[in-house]
Amino acid sequence: EAQKMELYPTDFYLPEFLQGIVNICQIRAEQKKISLVYKTLSIPKFVRADEKRLRQVLLNLLGNAIKFTEKGGVTFQVSDRDGKLHFQVADTGIGMATEQLEEIFLPFQQVGEYCRHVEGTGLGLPISRQMVQMMGSDIHVESTLGKGSVFWFDLDLPRISQLTEVNSTEARRIVGFEGDRRKVLIVDDKEPNRSVLVNLLEPLGFETAAATDGLDCIAKAREFQPDCILIDLVMPAMDGFEATRQIRMLPDLAGVVVLAVSASVFDFDRQQSQEVGCDDFLSKPIREADLLEKLRIHLGLEWVYEEKDENKHLLHTTLQQGALGKREGVIASTDLTLDSIVPPPAEEMAILLDLAMMGDLRGILEQTARIEALDRQYIPFALHLRQLAKGYKERQILEFVKKYSGV
Repeated sequence: EAQKMELYPTDFYLPEFLQGIVNICQIRAEQKKISLVYKTLSIPKFVRADEKRLRQVLLNLLGNAIKFTEKGGVTFQVSDRDGKLHFQVADTGIGMATEQLEEIFLPFQQVGEYCRHVEGTGLGLPISRQMVQMMGSDIHVESTLGKGSVFWFDLDLPRISQLTEVNSTEARRIVGFEGDRRKVLIVDDKEPNRSVLVNLLEPLGFETAAATDGLDCIAKAREFQPDCILIDLVMPAMDGFEATRQIRMLPDLAGVVVLAVSASVFDFDRQQSQEVGCDDFLSKPIREADLLEKLRIHLGLEWVYEEKDENKHLLHTTLQQGALGKREGVIASTDLTLDSIVPPPAEEMAILLDLAMMGDLRGILEQTARIEALDRQYIPFALHLRQLAKGYKERQILEFVKKYSGV
């Protein structure tokens, strides 16, 4: 199945990408009371690669290392070696015998306690190696039984002189759409996932309804008659594949647009979703820009954008200078300090915390735009967070979000 995977390179900011991975793994290491040391040496700021695949490989290697280390710790090192990026994960864990080293990359194999699958990554070492080979390299390993292991690989990634995409979400903010109100049915067995989409779509003028599994989806769809169904592919009772297959057999739902949603890393899931009748596919975590673009295409929407009038521009300028002007229709306050900041509701903070943990600056900028639109009292919070994101202050972002999340 791994043969069906493809690479989708994008330009991204490497330091915050790596820090996001470390933030996630640091929690696991702290839970086990072992150390996680992160080192970088002469790494570039911007590179081009398949960000999602590379993150999954590194999370898999670090996850394995932490899982099988009971004493000591794990060291994650990234450096520039002769123009290539060298990624290395070393641990003081259980280790392996020399004759076992090649076996760990064989599908469905298990070497002693060294399991091929680590919870949360959705990948095993065989697929991780396959991905790295698709990137033009290979995963190497050295290990001593009872002392620990070292995994490493080198990638020749194009360097990018600058990155402009991270600020593009601020260019034109969508506030609605032309024409009749559209209905969207959101199908996911996890309430937080449904809440994220409801909070994203309803402020733009969409009417939403929710279902918790495939069976519920079919019943709600016949009653609600949505224009679009956002359906998770993995659910209990009836999954998204079967639900979509049955929906496509119902005459009263013949024209509905079905967008599959999945955290799967496999392209065959995307292909299978199309085979059962889905019109398109969205990867988790869903980016607001990606979702809105799919809705625009499949529902034929014409977006209404926020006007960048003089008052709004002056408000932003004044806020960024540390004071709020007493202009008509604008919040009046004293100097902008962290003590005066009002955080958004808990569900919005939960989204921000996930994005901050992943080091997803683009997602954070998208979320700040949404928070600003919720209520004027959240504007200082959103502007402070935006300033940190535009400055690539990933550690400060995480600390700021944790503070107001009560973590």
